[in-house]
Amino acid sequence: MKSIAFLLLSSVLAGSMAAPALAQTPTTAPATKATPPKGFDTLGWLAGTRYIDRNGTKSYETWTGPSGGYVSGAVASASGGGLAEFFVIGPNDQGVYGLKVANTNKGLTNWSFRPITVLEKGKIKFADGTGSFSIEATPDGGIHNIATKIENGKETQTGEWFWLPVK
Repeated sequence: MKSIAFLLLSSVLAGSMAAPALAQTPTTAPATKATPPKGFDTLGWLAGTRYIDRNGTKSYETWTGPSGGYVSGAVASASGGGLAEFFVIGPNDQGVYGLKVANTNKGLTNWSFRPITVLEKGKIKFADGTGSFSIEATPDGGIHNIATKIENGKETQTGEWFWLPVK
């Protein structure tokens, strides 16, 4: 009788220890965190709020400095019917660093992405097969932007902005 009780108790204990192991769902390994490109930490010059005057209507642009491998920014404009635009400089799902942009003209759901092609002191440029966007520091603490598009193999400038520091 003792041996039956021992066997039964051993079976229950073995089963109770194995059951949690069997019931666990497999987990996927965490994604490898993308490493910011060399010089990313120098983007502190972007931090701040700037404005541009478009025929008496001011638009404001604000950027953060680098934090946790990201820089973010936003534009608020009352010109042209109003616009809000959001920017994130950081990795995409494949770990490539670049500029993600969404705006209210596109419903804030269609984020575009262009990889970083130039990253040097006071300048960053993003480009792909459709065009480019550059941000460059100006001596007064403002920033200078140039946007281009590529159509039929030809690159043309589509915009240029000089954002002044808010003082």
